Amino acid sequence: EGEWEYTTTMKMPGMPTQQPQLPPGAKLPPGMKLPSFGPEGMTRSYRECTTEKDLVPQPPDEGPQKCETTRFDRKGNTVHWSMRCSGPDGEMSGEGSATYSGSTMSAEMRAKGMHAGRPVEMTHKTTGRYLGPCKS
Repeated sequence: EGEWEYTTTMKMPGMPTQQPQLPPGAKLPPGMKLPSFGPEGMTRSYRECTTEKDLVPQPPDEGPQKCETTRFDRKGNTVHWSMRCSGPDGEMSGEGSATYSGSTMSAEMRAKGMHAGRPVEMTHKTTGRYLGPCKS
């Protein structure tokens, strides 16, 4: 348990490898950063207070899509989960596993479903590091 910093890279066939430009005059909300893009996919970092009951890294909610964990199993320092997400652009489902080892962790999740009327598949690879106790 505690505050963790996670870095997740999402890769999806056909995904751009360069940062899209914001429209002229558009500004991001305070504290929000755009993810970085590269040949390995879209990468973003975030912090989260992880509890013993929820060891699945969950990026902050940034839109109308809602996700729920539908299965969660823990064996030793490894957790396995399934999740389902739905939103105005379609539905996705995925499975993943994460292994915690001292002050670090690594995880991988594969998901597929529909987005904007087209089938999509994506892979999320996440690494994390423990920062300390959760800040209230």
